[in-house]
Amino acid sequence: MKQKSVRPTMPPQLQNELWARAAGRCEFRGCNKLLYKDDLTQKRSNLAIISHIVSFSPDGPRGDPCRSKQLARAIANVMLTCRDHGKIIDDKAREDEYPEQLLLEFKREHEQRIRLLTESREDAQTHVLLLQAPIDGQDVAINATDAFRAILPQYPAEEDAILIDLSGTALRADTEGFFPLMAQAITAQVRQLLRRHAGQPRMKSLSIFALAPIPLLVHFGSLLGDMYRVDLYQRHRDRQDWTWGAEEEAGTFYEVCTPEISANNGQEVALVLSISEPVVPARVQAALGSEPLLYEIRAREPSRDFLTSRKRLEMFGYEVRKLLYAFRTWHEHHRAVHLFAAVPAPVAIEFGRSLKEFDPPFVVYEYQKGTRTLVPALVVNDREKQSYE
Repeated sequence: MKQKSVRPTMPPQLQNELWARAAGRCEFRGCNKLLYKDDLTQKRSNLAIISHIVSFSPDGPRGDPCRSKQLARAIANVMLTCRDHGKIIDDKAREDEYPEQLLLEFKREHEQRIRLLTESREDAQTHVLLLQAPIDGQDVAINATDAFRAILPQYPAEEDAILIDLSGTALRADTEGFFPLMAQAITAQVRQLLRRHAGQPRMKSLSIFALAPIPLLVHFGSLLGDMYRVDLYQRHRDRQDWTWGAEEEAGTFYEVCTPEISANNGQEVALVLSISEPVVPARVQAALGSEPLLYEIRAREPSRDFLTSRKRLEMFGYEVRKLLYAFRTWHEHHRAVHLFAAVPAPVAIEFGRSLKEFDPPFVVYEYQKGTRTLVPALVVNDREKQSYE
């Protein structure tokens, strides 16, 4: 009877190098499981298997009469895996599913990603912040792992993401006082975050992933102030991820429309943002009870999939800041502007970030599906009353 090959003992130096290359995580594509701590119990233990790409045995998966012996202790031929995926790799019956070249790709992708992250300088650090609040009465959740993947090649400054979570509230969005209450909660948590970092080096970069109603996103953006750098991320429906697409050159992504009469003649002033879909002027007029002086920033092709690149977000900020300057010139700074926005989350936050204390307060409207009407939800940038801060 043919003697069964004995798995070779891996030298400690090779084991240490492999753990370092893999950063203590499973190298099987898509897994990335932490291998020194159990997810459920949080107990520390060695949960790893060192799996051979070309089997140490000529009769094993991807084995070879000559190469198996040569590669038995080669760092290029071993992967650090969790026990589940180690069993898959070592399953002779699945050799055709996981050929040598595919496993080499798994190993190369994982180790290159780890090397890229660990070679990053301090200025590549970013604090990851997740903001989630009920939308249309439904709680939402943002996966922190997806967020960490989206910020590459930056890396998180802390092991865990900062979470502002307003889920679980018993109040409905159409309940009186819902938006001021939620805005107050956001303000409290942002202040707590700033206090937590008081006395520490200033957060140089904040990467934000947010799912919440537009009035709350505008309010949240107004709280961020002039932080050194804020990166906003968009959840893309087609790919179901937060990673920005290929960068674009600056282009004419937006049209800015202003009323023929811009001077203050007693009319209400309204600003419409038509990015995800057009905002119907008749609904704006119905909400205000009269025809306003109407300003609009409109995407050339409004769509829920419009915001595909950072450049489009950047250009929106540029157009907003130009229009805010015009408001300061044409209208009294203390007189409220009515804001009607059909926009992606990062656009709403960017609008809030663009507001300065000398800009007018904005009454942000929310569309209520039940009544199919636009109703005032929140006043943002009201520096005199500070109603929601």
